[in-house]
Amino acid sequence: MSGLGVDFGGVIVKLVDRKQVSDTQLSGTEGTEIAQEGVFEAMAKIVSHFEGRVWIVSKAGPRMQAKTLAWLDAVDFYSRTGLDKSHVEFCRERQDKATICQKIEITHFIDDRVHIMQILRNVVPNIYFYGEETAKGFCPPWATFVSDWASLPSVLSQQ
Repeated sequence: MSGLGVDFGGVIVKLVDRKQVSDTQLSGTEGTEIAQEGVFEAMAKIVSHFEGRVWIVSKAGPRMQAKTLAWLDAVDFYSRTGLDKSHVEFCRERQDKATICQKIEITHFIDDRVHIMQILRNVVPNIYFYGEETAKGFCPPWATFVSDWASLPSVLSQQ
């Protein structure tokens, strides 16, 4: 059975500026304006396609875990997308995403960082590089590039 893992910062929500911060900043605002365009509608289709086997897998310390969970609740993410509230997994080190993916049998993963995709390469058979069109040249040949949430459901359904 297939399962999908989705990174949070830079994939579900926008990053402020990679040069200034190392992780997602859920600043004072908890609203939908920091969500990637089309994420709610596309995620609902994806959760249905994967029959509920979709997880958010994110590297975060305790403070960012609390902020992430608060944001997911504040924007009503679970009811808008159908994502099971228990399908949010955190790790303290990025390489631990591989262990999580093995544990929950993830077969597809979406991330915006090439070095995470390299960590997952021998664990997850289908890897998707999410980024702006200008980042397409950085996509490894063994990953699939996706530049927006609107196209993700059809791309995922082809594999």
